[in-house]
Amino acid sequence: MALDAARFSAASAALCARDGIETGELADSDLVALQRDVGQARRALDVLAAEVAGEIQRRAAAAPGPGGIARLVGYPNARALIADTLGTSSGEASRLAAVGDALALADAVVGTGADAGEDVGAGGEAGAWALVAAAVRDNTLTVEKADILLSTLNVLRPGPEVEEQFVRLATRLRPYELRRACAREIAINDPASTEERERRHYDNRRLDLFERMDGMTVVQGLLDPLSASHLRTWLDAQVKAGFRLKRDTPGDNRTATQMRVDALATLAHHAMACDEPGSGAPVTMVVRVALEDLKKGVGIGSCDALQTPISVSTLRAMAVDAQVIPVVMGGESVPLDVGRASRLATPYQAIALAERDGGCAWCHAPISYCDKHHIQRWEDDGLTNLENMVMLCVSCHHRIHFGGWTIEVIKREVWFTPPAEIDPTRTPRKGGLAHFDLSA
Repeated sequence: MALDAARFSAASAALCARDGIETGELADSDLVALQRDVGQARRALDVLAAEVAGEIQRRAAAAPGPGGIARLVGYPNARALIADTLGTSSGEASRLAAVGDALALADAVVGTGADAGEDVGAGGEAGAWALVAAAVRDNTLTVEKADILLSTLNVLRPGPEVEEQFVRLATRLRPYELRRACAREIAINDPASTEERERRHYDNRRLDLFERMDGMTVVQGLLDPLSASHLRTWLDAQVKAGFRLKRDTPGDNRTATQMRVDALATLAHHAMACDEPGSGAPVTMVVRVALEDLKKGVGIGSCDALQTPISVSTLRAMAVDAQVIPVVMGGESVPLDVGRASRLATPYQAIALAERDGGCAWCHAPISYCDKHHIQRWEDDGLTNLENMVMLCVSCHHRIHFGGWTIEVIKREVWFTPPAEIDPTRTPRKGGLAHFDLSA
């Protein structure tokens, strides 16, 4: 694979042309433009770093013994060599090597003259993802996003049309959003692997406590989805209740992390002297699954306390200890439109909003962090129905309300339109769970 530094040379030349400028004296627009130029140069450099890291990884794999490339220069493995020479973490070194290997593999497939529509070019046994490789090289995708896509595509093995959809998805999502969307696609298209992964998670669950020399106790652990769903649902409810009480409690300066500690300590203290332990604000854990999948016992569902889809078998395990609330989306016996009769959302409306928005419709914070807000305020004759309501966390609610954004619900999808100073074209942006749709 020939190293091509032309894109980096052009990007770095644009930066070098600004050598000596005083960043503190730049106008805001010029400073943002400079930041974009830095980003272009960094992404171009990351491509070169990935290509070199991939070659080092391949040579180390071909000669893993004492005579290998890493051992010869005093490193135990290729990852340590890459991390140390680049001054980065071992995780970033692994990511660079994986993407570099994929770039080389795509080049090799193209070099054979294989059609990208054939199995080999579309991933196939070779795992050559030509569209991802091309997007990395032209700076459309960062190395971090490419690594997420490669992990997903190597599991699903789709054709080139779906690979193209994934690339488009990655260009409009932030990395943490992309991870969530890809996890969702894997769970939907390969539920068996989701259930197998959850078995591994259950086997690997752990909780460790050890005391430091200064007397503080460190808590570390890994929770499987079943355990995490109960704990997160309960803790989130305590934190939310804590912040509401905090407004009326002078001197309460606790952070969310401190509230979690207090809640757990209170629960443990209560449990030690109670036959039926329970403490704190009341909670309801909502799990969602299609009736057909539940009957078959195969498929995926979701829990409002977790971001990642979970298997039907795990949902069944949750339902043993939790009240099961049917999610009825607009049945005749369930009034989802209460008009002006009530200002607050009904329990069924809350469930329907969570089903549509999946949490904060803008930043995608968990459902437990959000409130149900009227788009047109109830005081201004806004209706209490799904078309006039949206789930938003407190931060996004204030930012959107005071920032000049407008919100619309069109065909059960939430759309946010920015003010002209942010986007002169005022192009609407899709929010809610629809934001993560692969075909969007």
